[in-house]
Amino acid sequence: MNPMGLAELNRCVSRFGEQQKAFMRSENRTSLRSVLFDVPRRSSLGWYCYYQKAPALLRELVEHVTPEEIGYGMKCLCSRPNYLQLSILMCSYFGARQQLIIDNGPGRGQPAGGDRLEDTRFVVDFWRRVCRQYRNDGSALPDPGKGTQEILPAADVQRLSGALTPFDEARHQSLRRLAATLELYAFILHGEQRDGLFAHGPYALGDGSELIVQEFNDLKNEYLPWARTGASNPYPALALVRRTRGLGARFDLFGGVHWQAPDIAACVEAEGLFARARDGHFEAVPFTQAGQIEASAAAAQNELFLKAAEWSPRYKAEYGVHLFANHLFPFFGGLPRAREWGERIRSEFQAAAAGVLDGLLADDDVPSIWQFMATTEGAFYSPLAAPA
Repeated sequence: MNPMGLAELNRCVSRFGEQQKAFMRSENRTSLRSVLFDVPRRSSLGWYCYYQKAPALLRELVEHVTPEEIGYGMKCLCSRPNYLQLSILMCSYFGARQQLIIDNGPGRGQPAGGDRLEDTRFVVDFWRRVCRQYRNDGSALPDPGKGTQEILPAADVQRLSGALTPFDEARHQSLRRLAATLELYAFILHGEQRDGLFAHGPYALGDGSELIVQEFNDLKNEYLPWARTGASNPYPALALVRRTRGLGARFDLFGGVHWQAPDIAACVEAEGLFARARDGHFEAVPFTQAGQIEASAAAAQNELFLKAAEWSPRYKAEYGVHLFANHLFPFFGGLPRAREWGERIRSEFQAAAAGVLDGLLADDDVPSIWQFMATTEGAFYSPLAAPA
């Protein structure tokens, strides 16, 4: 494969930056603050870890498996990694790079020490190749006009559609409560980050109806140091699948779904709850288990909340090391001795964070990248330049 030229590299970075800007402005993400978590500093810390360590780690990964093989392996229900992890890779690497450009002084156009052009080219090429194999449209980004996120093979879509149960109002409300509880559990587990949630579709069924999939993954995490709880979720991942008509669902850069119809229930024709089977396919979860699943997730979420309430001010930012390592680790999950890779990634991220954490905590102001992202009218990410 021919190496990506500088012009094409900058086009990819610019297109991603524009979609990230639209996402962050639409959800007001740049002003996000939390009592439990130091969201700006933990994110900036995690981004820096990616910038320093991800290129070398990913180079080792592709010695064992190609980006295309990774993308193909992700084309299934309840996959982790999913599209969220691909977007985290890009926004982390380029967010840290942009912060270094800002710190290096206005008008410089490059981070201190110059651009790591080959590292950057490798990261973007890896992201693009995985995305193109993973997404059904062969693109790296959702179409801004359509907002689609189709990743399942047609055969899986048909099997899911055939396994759904016709709409029932009481059951629909029960599933909505379950989904809300799982969302809250994922939100607290991942330190007020969207990790663990991924929606995709719409999948046209040929009669004017569409399939919409909401996934809840990472429900039995053993990698994050605070994840173990007395209450345990019975499934590691679940997918809530709906056949809808006239819902007007749109999907964003970070795997979220937005409904355009004011009344979701009026648009749902059939629903189903599914889990990954041991053979890699999916199996239906009986609706009678919804109450037990919801109760387990609620109890675990309460335990996680009480743990986080006792974190020190330092750890409220430092946990970003583990949080962002948890995004990179799934790409290595199919390799032999995957747990060792997970600890290797954690160790590398901890080494990178050691050089910047004290400085982040000593500054009363949040990192300047957040003000930049909230107000810039120009490019979200500065273009790369050829070496002098």
